[in-house]
Amino acid sequence: MGPGPGQAAAARDEKDTLIYLHSIEPKTLYQWWTQAEYPRRQLQDSLVFLDGEGNLRPWLAKSWKQDGTVWTFNLRDDVVFSDGSKLNAETVAKNVEFWLKISTSVPDSFFKEAKVIDDNTVEIHTTIPQPWLAHLLSSSGFGLNSTPSLARDIKEIGENPIGSGPFVLKAWKRGDEIVLERNEAYKWGPVPGSPGPAQLKTIRWKFVPDANARWLALEKGEADLIYDPPSVKWKEAKEKYLTSTRFAPGRAQSLSLNTEFGPFTDKRVRQAFAYASNRQKIVDTLFRGSVQYEGNGALSQTTPEYINLDNAYPYDPQKAVKLLEEAGYTTVNAEGYRVNAEGKVLQVEFPVYPTIVSPEGYAALQALQAEVKKVGFKLNLIALTPTDLAAGRYTKPDEYHVYLGYWTWYAPTVLSINYRPGDGSTGTIFGRQNLNQILTTGSSPNPHNRVRSRDWKLQEAILAAHSEEDPKARHDKLAAIQQQISDEALALGFYTSTYNLAGQTYLTGLTHNIFGPIFYDLKKN
Repeated sequence: MGPGPGQAAAARDEKDTLIYLHSIEPKTLYQWWTQAEYPRRQLQDSLVFLDGEGNLRPWLAKSWKQDGTVWTFNLRDDVVFSDGSKLNAETVAKNVEFWLKISTSVPDSFFKEAKVIDDNTVEIHTTIPQPWLAHLLSSSGFGLNSTPSLARDIKEIGENPIGSGPFVLKAWKRGDEIVLERNEAYKWGPVPGSPGPAQLKTIRWKFVPDANARWLALEKGEADLIYDPPSVKWKEAKEKYLTSTRFAPGRAQSLSLNTEFGPFTDKRVRQAFAYASNRQKIVDTLFRGSVQYEGNGALSQTTPEYINLDNAYPYDPQKAVKLLEEAGYTTVNAEGYRVNAEGKVLQVEFPVYPTIVSPEGYAALQALQAEVKKVGFKLNLIALTPTDLAAGRYTKPDEYHVYLGYWTWYAPTVLSINYRPGDGSTGTIFGRQNLNQILTTGSSPNPHNRVRSRDWKLQEAILAAHSEEDPKARHDKLAAIQQQISDEALALGFYTSTYNLAGQTYLTGLTHNIFGPIFYDLKKN
């Protein structure tokens, strides 16, 4: 549902209130997921600020430096959290401890521990040299909680995070909106020249799942700003409204092929799928310029050390057929699907998760299904429900053959997150996102390794690249890793994980970085 009757034109009239329409409502604000981090960014500050142009700037940390596996941060001494507690080095240390507990992604980014040096100086130690620690800490995922608030139950932390940010959470009306109110004591704003409280008094962060409904609300003047307008309206949006586009760092929406079970254990079948998929045409046709094709399945184009792999697997159905015949799929049945000598149909199970893939993304997968059928793949799209997602269905090794997903992480370290072989213990990405369900087992599963890689040499190469001191040599090593992932067809890039915003032209001061919008300096004229 969108804004109710009587709200037409009210958006503009309420000068101190922003009506913002978003798509997905998270269950908790402490899922390790961008959809939870969007609203949390308004509540919590980070040590480092990443502006809309990609520059790192001081925020809660005045300065920082790296010496091998030790990063030292010098903190501001005037920051107060909304519960009245002060920022100090212990606050940072407690948050690092908290982050290490709540997501496998944090230790997989080589965080080890934090040490208090004095009240305003803290060291963050890493297991190997981590050149991009400051970049990572600029993410809203690493927004700081007050020390006392971390003593609460994880459910309470997720329902009402306590930060030092420009807004505080006033109300969460489930299924409708989150209401944020200005923090009047705020005076450490990250935007140069704007050190005081936010321009807006109130943000009504409404959840409107239907993109067409969000667009209609914008057109009627019932909303100031909307997230992810329909692709068919994107050209019109750029002509009529304030628009902003950012591509998420980490990994774009990519197809991870299961190398442990099923047809994709054969490299030739993986490569055939790549040549047959016609991904660039699908993206160009269906998304109408609102997102871009991305051929690199390992890193997104806004991630440090990214290389362009758009031409790695051009559409070539003849080459795909040749590879499938070499792999033993020499017969085509009456339905047009390839069959091997044992009579097994070339069948691919593809579960699709509703919060990971938008309706337009699902249409792109249906187009993919039609394209690969031309060379004989039987691609079974399985649209899962939120209940399936919560239960972790189709995440076990033998339950899926291909998976579409992105991973937002501002460092090539996403390679370790996505390719580190796990220890075989149980764990699913979706179960671990709900933090109150996490059990500390002492094991090291890697639910984010969706290609089921068991290649420890690849992981060792990732570690060696991070440890490389020479920037050019480091880039070359990371380029080689991306090329290897492409050559082996472990993951195929599909389309950019894109943040599109469209708003009324009376808005000014929108900060939009590669993690999403920041409403601190936004105002209505």
